[in-house]
Amino acid sequence: MKTFEVKNMRKRFDGVVALKGASIKFEGSKICGLVGANGSGKTTFASICSGILKRDEGQFFIDGQQVSIDYPRDAKKFGIVLAHQNLSLIPNMTVWENIDLGHEERIGHIFFDNKKAKETALKFLEKLFLDDISIDAKVGDLSIGQRQMVEIAKALSQNPKLLILDEPTAALEYFQVEKLFKEIKQLKERGISIIFISHRIWEITSICDIVFAFRNGEDAGTVDFSKKKRDEKLIVPLVTGTNNYGINSNKSHKREFNNSEVLLELKELSLKNKLKNINFEVKKGEIIGIGGLQGQGQEYLAMIIAGAIPHSFGKILFENEEIKLKQPRDAINKGIYLVPGDRTSEGLFMDQMIFNNTIFSRFSLKIDKLFLRFSKLYRVVDSIIKKVSIIPAKRDIIVSNLSGGNQQKVVFGRWLQFPSKLLVLNDPTKGVDIQAKNDLYKIVKELSEQGTSVILHATNNEELINNCDRIFIMFEGQIVEEIKHEDISHERIVSASLRIGREGKDHK
Repeated sequence: MKTFEVKNMRKRFDGVVALKGASIKFEGSKICGLVGANGSGKTTFASICSGILKRDEGQFFIDGQQVSIDYPRDAKKFGIVLAHQNLSLIPNMTVWENIDLGHEERIGHIFFDNKKAKETALKFLEKLFLDDISIDAKVGDLSIGQRQMVEIAKALSQNPKLLILDEPTAALEYFQVEKLFKEIKQLKERGISIIFISHRIWEITSICDIVFAFRNGEDAGTVDFSKKKRDEKLIVPLVTGTNNYGINSNKSHKREFNNSEVLLELKELSLKNKLKNINFEVKKGEIIGIGGLQGQGQEYLAMIIAGAIPHSFGKILFENEEIKLKQPRDAINKGIYLVPGDRTSEGLFMDQMIFNNTIFSRFSLKIDKLFLRFSKLYRVVDSIIKKVSIIPAKRDIIVSNLSGGNQQKVVFGRWLQFPSKLLVLNDPTKGVDIQAKNDLYKIVKELSEQGTSVILHATNNEELINNCDRIFIMFEGQIVEEIKHEDISHERIVSASLRIGREGKDHK
């Protein structure tokens, strides 16, 4: 398409205004960045452009002609394809079946052409350099990053004229981002336009030709890099409305734990084909980072400590006593709380209110008597909403109507009503904007100062650098290196993750 324009887009959900007059326009094949804080309307905008959501008001113009996009089939007719932030994949189907789903070809109008479907899937996986993913693998067996890349391959297979990528890199490693960027640039060269939604400002400045900023559901400004230099300082004020905003990128100060009590100790912890001989201890108040390339066992480790998966060998000592964690309730009753990264499938009841999502965990802890005092519960939930800055600040909002970042705040905030001993954070800020990320980690550090221990798995190395007292690097299900505070750096994490200088040594 030569031009794409959206005028005065408006959308409300149950009284919550998601978009109140958002507009964008660009000409020719471009990589267009779309930025904004959580709740600014980016994902809603993308869903309307792809026909998944119906707009309340607004107009679409393609090549100067007004068109209607009310259903996914309308968007497909114009070549508009969305790669979802919350994946559209079906876990118990194979990779090739997911890529083929929705646009299957038939032989003689009767039988599905599975051979061609597999060839197509392989073709688009190769485009993204995904030689580590089998087209016959079940999607549910893939890592989150691999699933995200399959989602993108599925979108590419539909031969888009306008490809919308909603937070495509949130779950990806650096090397995966590089592969994706290479393909995006090739798409542009072939005349395809891309709307690239991301909270990572450095990605926006490095790959985009033009940037549109949304704030509170409205367009807040545009930066055209053909006319201005690629500078983050031009974008951040548009997102926040203030010049006094910055990314918290300071390494945490060194804290001493030599005389602190050991809260958690893992001895020879193993999980068949996933984890092998995990040994480390966590002191009271210490923030331990779990790093490494994605899919090296970090998530399994977090889930075992949180009681979601039983380990097959080894011991877990908690407060100097061996404990058996057969289900999450066992961990919760010990004061061990998990904040998952996959909020839609692991963290929330999407069709329930913030209130219900926040208070349901009280029943596992059996804090309240049979007859609940709702006035007390309302105060508890309102206090949490205020502490984690959920927007809009209404306890009766259905969480599916919140932005991704505000949904994650609900997941995080529910544990703040209890005196926690150990927080297990499994990539907790995926899809969360920079300010919200800073706010959440500020709370984590406050809890740490009060004696709560933290195990933090993050795919973003900066989060590990800025917050951790020590970092353990995992590789192929094992801890291969411990990085102490004074040695923590991006270079050290990357070299340890890639096992640079360790060829042949790890398996001796």
